[in-house]
Amino acid sequence: MTSFTFTIEDLKSAPADVRRWLLGRIESDLLTLGSLPPNSPPVHALALAACTADEAARIFESIKDDFAATHVFLELARETGNDPAAQFHPINVDTLTRNTRLDGRLLVSCLRTINCAFQELRDDPRATLFGFDQANHVYVHETTYRSIRDLWLTLVRLHTPAEANSAEPVDWPPDFQPRQLGPSEDVATHRQH
Repeated sequence: MTSFTFTIEDLKSAPADVRRWLLGRIESDLLTLGSLPPNSPPVHALALAACTADEAARIFESIKDDFAATHVFLELARETGNDPAAQFHPINVDTLTRNTRLDGRLLVSCLRTINCAFQELRDDPRATLFGFDQANHVYVHETTYRSIRDLWLTLVRLHTPAEANSAEPVDWPPDFQPRQLGPSEDVATHRQH
């Protein structure tokens, strides 16, 4: 880490571009120091729309040909252990990028695609599904979270074979001989040292 000390006179005599750059750095550092706690709602949270189950299904239908946007959309339904009584559902951006394997630029593009689909659906160019905070969280309204979660659970049920839901054991064909994995000798005969 390197640090510098400047006087007011140094800053006043610096070129305008340098002063703007320094001001941006100082503002960024001060915002980081005063960042919101992880579970507090974003500053502009009151503007977040509550997406209904029908709207979530229609957004999914609209973006389903965009694999990355669909993945991000369904990732918004991931359980995060947050308070279900809270009005807003926070999702850590780092977790979102890790789970979707997208870099920040592509993640923002996917969120924009999802929000554009929502705006078209509502016919409202100002409607927004997402809020952000300085603690690296994306927020959705709790109703939106539940709507997407219900959609995700429906999709899982639709694409789960009926026999997977059965409690009965699978009847393997008699000629099926799976390869044995693990040690080639009886582990119980080994002595512990």
